[in-house]
Amino acid sequence: MSELKDTLLMPNTGFEMRGNLTIKEPKMIDRWHETDLYAAMNANREGCEEYLLHDGPPYANGDIHCGHMLNRLLKDFTIRYKNMCGFKTPFVFGWDTHGLPIEVKVTKSGVNRKAMSIAAFRNLCKEYAYEHVEKQEAQIK
Repeated sequence: MSELKDTLLMPNTGFEMRGNLTIKEPKMIDRWHETDLYAAMNANREGCEEYLLHDGPPYANGDIHCGHMLNRLLKDFTIRYKNMCGFKTPFVFGWDTHGLPIEVKVTKSGVNRKAMSIAAFRNLCKEYAYEHVEKQEAQIK
């Protein structure tokens, strides 16, 4: 009796059978940035009706987590869909760089807010927030 695999007609192809995403994905992302793909998509829509989606920003107080990424992906799907429907779709990322969550993170890092002026503490919070904006932006990309 012949082997079952011998009964299959499998085509010969140059298509890779393995994804190798850890190798390919960084190259694809670099190519998208080099060609500025998003700007090119919107350049094709000059003069079209605009669809603007304001980003409901996460706090800039730590690493990106699954909830942040789900939110970003849903917005990305919506923007791409609307672009394919003929709209110009400018999208600007946003972050919430103010408020109690950032103050709590700075305080938990060892800063004694009572031992400094309000302005000095706010400057520390500002530096912390902008540092995390850069970090989160890199993580999103």
